[in-house]
Amino acid sequence: MIGILIILIAYLLFVFVILRLFVPNLGFKKSPLTSSIPEDLENQIKKMNMQAKDDLDFLRQTYEYITGRYYGRRVETILMFWYAFETVLEYKPGYLPCTSLNYLIRIFLIKSGRFTEDDIKIKTVPLNLFIHQYLEVKVNGEWIFIDPWSAHLGIPFGKHSFLFAL
Repeated sequence: MIGILIILIAYLLFVFVILRLFVPNLGFKKSPLTSSIPEDLENQIKKMNMQAKDDLDFLRQTYEYITGRYYGRRVETILMFWYAFETVLEYKPGYLPCTSLNYLIRIFLIKSGRFTEDDIKIKTVPLNLFIHQYLEVKVNGEWIFIDPWSAHLGIPFGKHSFLFAL
C-alpha cells in the first residue's frame, strides 16, 4: 500500500511539476507566441481569414488544417519525446505532440486578428499516461473544446479526450 502511494506521489510530482517546468508550451502559464512565422503559414492564415464566414468557421478551418497536416499518437509521444523540445514551425507535416499542435492553433487564431489570448484557455489532463493538453476557445460568448492531438482517436471538433485516453 505504501509503495503504491509513493508511486502515485512520484507520478503526480513528475506530471504536475517537473514536466511543466521543462517542456515548452506545457508550463504553468501560456508560452509567448513567436512574432514571425513562415510565409506559407502567414499566407494560409490570410486565405482562411478571407474564406471564413465567421469566427466559428475560422476556428473550424484552423482545426481541420492542423489535423489534416499533423497528428498526435501515443506511441510517437513516447518514442519521439524530443519533439516536445524543438521549434514547432520547423516541422514538416506528420507527428507533433499536443503542446505543439495547440501552439500552432494559437498562432493561427491570434494572427488572424479574430481572437485574443483571453479567448484561449490551455487545459491539461494529468491522468493521461503522461499529461495531455487541449484548448478551450471562446467564440460568440461560448467556450469550445479544441483537441487536435486526439483527432486520431476519433475525438471530433468541439470535444476533448480525458483520463487515460489511448
